Amino acid sequence: MVLSGLWALVAADVQGQHADVLVQVADGRLATGSADFDSGAWTLGKRVYSTEFTSIFSVNDPGFNALAAGSPSMPAGASALPGSTSLRWDFLPLKIDGSLQNLFYWNGNGATEGEVAFGTLPGPDYRLEVYGRDNIVGVDGAPSFVPGDVINNTTSNGSLHTHRFFYLDSGNQNATTSPVDGIYLMSLRLRMTGLDASQPAYFVFGTPGSTLAALRAAEAWVTNRVDDLAPDFDADFNGDFIVDGADFLIWQRNLGASNALLTAGDADRDGTAGAGDLAVWQEEFGLSLETFPGAQSTPPASIATHAVPEPSALLLAVCGIAVLTGFAGGRTAN
Repeated sequence: MVLSGLWALVAADVQGQHADVLVQVADGRLATGSADFDSGAWTLGKRVYSTEFTSIFSVNDPGFNALAAGSPSMPAGASALPGSTSLRWDFLPLKIDGSLQNLFYWNGNGATEGEVAFGTLPGPDYRLEVYGRDNIVGVDGAPSFVPGDVINNTTSNGSLHTHRFFYLDSGNQNATTSPVDGIYLMSLRLRMTGLDASQPAYFVFGTPGSTLAALRAAEAWVTNRVDDLAPDFDADFNGDFIVDGADFLIWQRNLGASNALLTAGDADRDGTAGAGDLAVWQEEFGLSLETFPGAQSTPPASIATHAVPEPSALLLAVCGIAVLTGFAGGRTAN
C-alpha cells in the first residue's frame, strides 16, 4: 500500500516542484546548488534543502538536476557532469553537541533559530530512507557512514533530471504508528567516478503536523553551521574519515602530480600534489569521526578555530619514516 501510494504521488509532486538540487562540476569536484524553475536561475553554492513530507510521510522533492555540456544556463566556473555515468550518494554522520548520528530529530516547538534543538530520534526503529534507482537505503540515527545507491545515470551530454522518494518510517512502514511530528535532519554527499565527492549537503524535513516556521528556523540553523555539522576533511585522501599516516603516504607517492584530485593528495584543490597539501595534512592530522568538533546548538560569541590535535611525535615519526622509505625506494630504482 505504501509503495503504491508513493508512486501515485509522482506526477503531482513533480508538477508541484520548483527548485531542485543542481549538481555540476567545479574545480574537479562535484558541487551542489539550486535549479530554480520559477526564476530560471541555476546557481552553485546552495547546500541546505528543506521540504515537507506528505500525509504518508513521503516526498520526492527536491529532485536532482544537471545541465548539459554547452548549456547557456551553466553557472560561471562550472562544467557538465561526465556523460553516461552514475551519480551516487552516501549518507554522512553529523555531530551536534558531541553526539554523532546519521539522522537527527527536533520536536519543532519553536519558530526561531535559537529554539532549534536537534537530538535523538523519537523511537528505536525510525529510519529515513531514499529510494535509489536500484535499492532503498536509509539511516537510523547510528553514528556511522552509510553508502547509498545510484540517483540516476547522466545522458551522453551530462544532463540529468530525476526525483527520488524520501520516506520517513517509524517502523513496519508506519503500519502500527505514524512518525512523531517534528523536524528531521540528514546529510549526504554526492559522488561520481573520476571526480571528488561533493561537500556535505543537508536535507531538513518537516512532518505534516509541524509548522512552516519551525522548518524555516531549522533550515537557518543548519545553514549557519553548514561547514561544521558533517565531516569533510581536506586531507583524508583515502576516504576513511581519518587523517593519518596512510594519507601522508598517498600524498608522498603523488608528489608533483598535475591534474590531481583529492584521492591523489590534492588537499588544497589547486590541481597539483605539492607543499601546500602537506600543510593541510599537518593541520588536520588526527581528525576522525570521533575527534572532529562538529556543531554546537549555541554558537560561541566569537568565531573560534576548530580544535585540531597538535602535531606530535607520532606525526613527525610518520613523516620521517615515509620520507626515508621514499628515499630508499628511489636509490634502489636508480
